[in-house]
Amino acid sequence: MMKKKLLYMALFVMFIQLNAQIGIKTATPQHTLHVNGSLQVVKDLNVGGDDRTKGNSGNKGEVLMSNGAGNAPVWKTIESENFLKVVYVGNKTDISPASGSYTGTHSTPVNTHESYSQTYVFNVSNKIDTAYLTYNSTTGLFTVVKPGFYNIVPYATYDLNLNPSGQTAGTANSYIQKVSPALTTLAGISTGHGERTTGLNHNLSSINFFNAGETFRIRCRYTQNFRLSSGNIHISYLTP
Repeated sequence: MMKKKLLYMALFVMFIQLNAQIGIKTATPQHTLHVNGSLQVVKDLNVGGDDRTKGNSGNKGEVLMSNGAGNAPVWKTIESENFLKVVYVGNKTDISPASGSYTGTHSTPVNTHESYSQTYVFNVSNKIDTAYLTYNSTTGLFTVVKPGFYNIVPYATYDLNLNPSGQTAGTANSYIQKVSPALTTLAGISTGHGERTTGLNHNLSSINFFNAGETFRIRCRYTQNFRLSSGNIHISYLTP
């Protein structure tokens, strides 16, 4: 009995060496190891290496990426592949101020004086990665933690319903503004509106490099009295 087992094992080894392919639940393996079913890896998944060198199991947070046919796949970080990583998603769901209005300049073209501008505050933070930036929901100020390029895409709306007849026509200006180290406009939009305009909206986008510790915000103003209503923003980090 033992001799038969040894003979079968020897024949099996010879079969593997001759065919150089093993099929599990398949009689026609297409590769060195062909598994027709699920695969469970309890510990490391090593790729690369050779008959004398152990393959690489990668580092925490890395993903396995194809290196083309005939080549071993490699472990890489998402950041190394120049992806846009979404680091902040926020919404403004309220109207501010809830009663009354911010005072406009009541002159056209719109006055650039900062006292007529208001910061657009996102009262709901759906997602924030504090390894990249932080957000103050009281001041509406973003502070950069990780230096790099940031893609800032806000959507802002204005509510003009409280203005009386004859006091709604005017000019709206929204902008993405770096606050420190120096007050700088990164992107802006200016639109003119006729009488009995009760609401308006602005879309902006800007990609800029920020150093750690620098701050930015979304600012809005209108020539007539105004309130800031619902909107949203998403900010992505452009990996190096």
